[in-house]
Amino acid sequence: MRILLIHQNFPGQFKHLVPYLSSFGHDIMCICSHDRPFAHWIQGWRYKPPEPPKEPMPLSQHLWFESLQRAASVADICHKLNTQGWVPDRILAHSGWGETLGIAETWPNIPQIVWPELWTLPQHGGYGFDPTLPEVSFSQTIEQLGRNLMTRLALNQAAAWVMPTHHQADSLPACFQDSRLNIIHEGINTSIASPNKNVSFYVRGRHVDASVPSITFVNRNLERLRGFDLFMQSLPELQRNWPDLCVFIVGDNGPGYGNGHPSGKTLREVMINELASELDFNRIFFLGRVPYNQLITLFQISWVHVYLSYPFVLSWSLLEAMSCGCSIVASEGMPVEEVITDNVNGLLTSMDNPKLLSARISQLLSDPESRTRLSKAARISALSYDTSITLPKLYKLIIDL
Repeated sequence: MRILLIHQNFPGQFKHLVPYLSSFGHDIMCICSHDRPFAHWIQGWRYKPPEPPKEPMPLSQHLWFESLQRAASVADICHKLNTQGWVPDRILAHSGWGETLGIAETWPNIPQIVWPELWTLPQHGGYGFDPTLPEVSFSQTIEQLGRNLMTRLALNQAAAWVMPTHHQADSLPACFQDSRLNIIHEGINTSIASPNKNVSFYVRGRHVDASVPSITFVNRNLERLRGFDLFMQSLPELQRNWPDLCVFIVGDNGPGYGNGHPSGKTLREVMINELASELDFNRIFFLGRVPYNQLITLFQISWVHVYLSYPFVLSWSLLEAMSCGCSIVASEGMPVEEVITDNVNGLLTSMDNPKLLSARISQLLSDPESRTRLSKAARISALSYDTSITLPKLYKLIIDL
């Protein structure tokens, strides 16, 4: 079978699926807009990323401005492939950047399976949950309309779509929650993300292993939507009570999925300035983005992993931390409560109480028996997301469509 995969940041969600499909001998082709190398056995086409607008424009217009450029670029590649005689049997694509919108002009009858990820609602920006945010404005509603119209068009052209969690699936309008909806996680490799207390590493000349009290906090960007400010506010008390505690923070300093800080500064800058007199930064390690193997090592030595989020998409990092046997302190509500049950495989806390977060973390730091119990339960929960379970489900969907 010929399978075309489209993702501007390929492989993205298809990281595990691509080699799995290839293992069955399928002919794999991909389309993306980056310059990183592919695996030697992957055929690929690249297109030039969209040109930015010459004049500032509202977010929803900017989104469509770029998406239509991507749609045209991908459609052009599909037309060239068709002219050369390469016609796919299935098309798998992330629909978030408009790349699928022109495919049907060349291949109207080729089944598309798309990954829409989320139907954007005000709550996904923290509105209604974050007390610092105002009521949703009309302009913000229109911006979300623009993104959701793009998702609607992509779904209307698709034969099926995949959502990784029930929380994300529930965001879809009722008309898209029918038999075409498939709730299947991309999966994690629990053999790689697995407990190992014998690992160690050096940071700033200091040797760190599982004997050192430590907390990990990981996100793509250090942002309010993912609770970075709350986490930082919990640290002064923890440092006072735990003089040997190391804190490892992974993530970039971009605005992230939510709103950037009103000052224009990064949230990391804001929190460092706010807490400068209360924190010992010699024991806080901002690591930026780290290679995957280093991330797994961090999880393996971590005493407590903290994961916080307003309602949004569920990060792979939480599942990987659970799979490594971390004891978890996480935020109440969705998407977290789809995988964490309080005092069963982790502890839950509110998103507005740094003292409670500090107390929850301290509770686990001081109680090795509870850490062991919760970490074992977290590992067991994570095993249900192993690629050995998720990939056969995705494969059946692709083949049976």
